[in-house]
Amino acid sequence: MNSVNMLVEILDRGHIRSVYQPIVSLQDGALWGYEALSRIDLPVCPLNIEQLFSLANSTRKLWELEKLCRTQALKGAHAKPAGTRLFLNVDPNIIHDPEFISGFTQEKLSKLQLNPDDIIFEITEKNAVSSFSVFTEAIDHYQRQGFKIAIDDFGSGYSGLAWACAFSPDYLKIDMSIVRGIDRDTRKRAVVIGIVKFCQEAGIQIIAEGIETKEELSALIDLDIDYGQGYFLARPEEKFQTLREELSTQLQQLRQKRQPSDPSQPGFDTVGAICQRKPAVSPKEHALSLYERMQADPSLTEFCVADDEGRVRGILPRSYLLGRFSGQFGYDLYSRRTAGELLGQDYLVVDCGSTVDKAAAQAMERGFASVYDAIIVTEQERYLGIVTVRDLLIATISIREKNAADASPLTGLPGNNAIQRTIGKVLHGSENYAIVYLDLDNFKAYNDAYGFTNGDCMLKTLAKAMKLCCSADDFMGHIGGDDFVIITRDMERLQQLCSDIIDTFAGLIQPLYSPSDWERGYIVSKDRNGFPKNFPIVTLSIAAVTNRTSGFSETAALSKAIADAKKQCKQQQGNAMIIV
Repeated sequence: MNSVNMLVEILDRGHIRSVYQPIVSLQDGALWGYEALSRIDLPVCPLNIEQLFSLANSTRKLWELEKLCRTQALKGAHAKPAGTRLFLNVDPNIIHDPEFISGFTQEKLSKLQLNPDDIIFEITEKNAVSSFSVFTEAIDHYQRQGFKIAIDDFGSGYSGLAWACAFSPDYLKIDMSIVRGIDRDTRKRAVVIGIVKFCQEAGIQIIAEGIETKEELSALIDLDIDYGQGYFLARPEEKFQTLREELSTQLQQLRQKRQPSDPSQPGFDTVGAICQRKPAVSPKEHALSLYERMQADPSLTEFCVADDEGRVRGILPRSYLLGRFSGQFGYDLYSRRTAGELLGQDYLVVDCGSTVDKAAAQAMERGFASVYDAIIVTEQERYLGIVTVRDLLIATISIREKNAADASPLTGLPGNNAIQRTIGKVLHGSENYAIVYLDLDNFKAYNDAYGFTNGDCMLKTLAKAMKLCCSADDFMGHIGGDDFVIITRDMERLQQLCSDIIDTFAGLIQPLYSPSDWERGYIVSKDRNGFPKNFPIVTLSIAAVTNRTSGFSETAALSKAIADAKKQCKQQQGNAMIIV
């Protein structure tokens, strides 16, 4: 049987099966998604799947093969864990296939009761090098239908970052040729550092493919890659597999190993992360012995005093202790006293969960005599260690520099890395919180009709409305495009906050429309099929998820809850708000 006949046999009898390879979050170790991979299920077939697609393209059967692979992938997707994503590979050349049918995937998803928000199309740049228009047309086709886009095999072709600048993909998948041996190759690391910086500024998330060793995984975590995929993490299987417990432990260990020296990691903005675990002394210890130890060791800057149960009694700074023993009568007055008897009342204690910014502010509010004394750190009201003012200031500068680098260049709000760090912190905390997801309705139609410059103004206006309504304690972030997030712990004003943002935004956008469009209440733009259609004035959908009724131990469950709330919100007309 020749190759063409084999292709016909595969298409006629459906000799394609799907396997699913996990994609793992390198930020929190959660199972985040799966890539659907097609396998030829015909005995004694010399062709691999890439060769089969090449043959289908040359024989004008590309869409037929694409449709078969997609059908098989979606057929098994009903068993996909809730809240996880499914990546589907797309050959951009199907755009020119005469059998290409618009809306095929939406129809399949509806029949299988799958959430379109969980479907991401991977479009490879390798097959599109010869035709930029084919590549961009394929991306535009799926973006018009509301799907998210990933550029596959990034770095294997010749277009590089310039192509990513021409449109707005949601994800970049770094090709395995760059990932392999990255722990030993400084040039590859330099390339990835550049990609990471670009993607952070552009609001694009990164997936590293082809991870085969623990060393490669560790290097990618060090480089702040969002997600990973490869045989070291999990091989493709026909069933949707969960992560090995051993792997989850390894990921957590690698994250923790990096955390102390990198202010970009979750938890680094808390005092506990920079706390020096110095042993405390007993209040019963003789003050003379502490004085002699301090004289012999210039590096001793203070002694923290705590009782046998770890309750803090105070602090003896170097200048204070040496001052007591100085002068004509100092030695005679204090040599027989205990550490507890020498303690003053002026000392600062903060919990290890306090933020660096808050602790620094408290330290600076002290009197001049003690403003530079070390701060005592406790955990569950028991002594943990100390943090110096110098450490606080260095950490504060590092965090602010990191947040500034991560911020959206358009709105100035923190980007995805800061958002993930903040979500990770509230998930593992004990306080009540709400994660508020905001996006614009009919924004694409506005963008198409008024142009990207006015579209950017619309996004800035939403950011302005958020800043006007949120308090200093609320976190505001720009996920990318018209997607924004607010994280607040103020449950009492949550509903009022959402209402205020809707009202403020509605009151700010009138200057962004022509008088005639605003007066009639709609604009004329093109629909997904390119036909003129009336679209309402842009409105705001706000979906808020709280932990008041049920907690979330991982981001996958939280993402599912947010997606469900967003779906409910989108079913309403005009400005809408859902709080669950």
